[in-house]
Amino acid sequence: MTELHDAEVWRLDTFIVPPGSIHGGTCVVSGREGHHGADVMRVRQGDTVRLIDGAGEEAIARVDSVESATLACSVNESRKHDRAGNVELTVAQALLKGRSLDDVIRRLAELGAAGIRPLVTERTIGRIPPDALESRLERWGSIAAAAVKQSRGVFLPQIDEPVDAAGLAALVGEFDLALVAWEDEGGATLADVLSEAAAPDTGSAVGSARSILLVVGPEGGFSEAEVALLRDAGAQSVSVGRRVLKADWAAAAIAAMISYELGGLLP
Repeated sequence: MTELHDAEVWRLDTFIVPPGSIHGGTCVVSGREGHHGADVMRVRQGDTVRLIDGAGEEAIARVDSVESATLACSVNESRKHDRAGNVELTVAQALLKGRSLDDVIRRLAELGAAGIRPLVTERTIGRIPPDALESRLERWGSIAAAAVKQSRGVFLPQIDEPVDAAGLAALVGEFDLALVAWEDEGGATLADVLSEAAAPDTGSAVGSARSILLVVGPEGGFSEAEVALLRDAGAQSVSVGRRVLKADWAAAAIAAMISYELGGLLP
């Protein structure tokens, strides 16, 4: 593998290929990505493009041919990005009204979130009809993919099916640190918790946290019972300051704070 030139990569059109397909010297961009490249971006033979597989592989490739919305490419340079050393942030975001969650997913994907878990709470207004779940997940995946390409990311976030507070509480133990953004928290602040998490020699369970769950509520916030449920499972409720952030903006704002304090999310 050769080293990619970061200063030049951002200018190239980016396309997503299946995990593991970059190896071997050649690669094919097909399906929706192939259509986007051939028919929307008007990629032509001889062009240079950037490829990612969403799982850490990145490459610069030459387009050898364009046929039937398929780009046949020769890989010139490639490298494997490691998840180690980066914070893997999963955001459990309560469902929101209309298509506000689309914006949340876009922002989180741009920032480098590892996972996004839609959440159903007592005060959730937005609901997903069972027969619309598959199409909704597909749309969210497309939004995340476009955001990762636009931001020159490498890893695609995992977007899971919605879960309720009890289901989320059962997942808290899988993370080094679980935070509940709660406007009624009068003690612990996000800044204090992140300061401890950034200090590897504290000897606490919070120090050196690399896998983090961030839980953000709906327009009406969490109920005390939901916060208590998550606390009992091991999560910590935190305040992010005096101002109350809008539900469709809070997750991205807090994710950016976590990224800054702990040295970055996934590339």
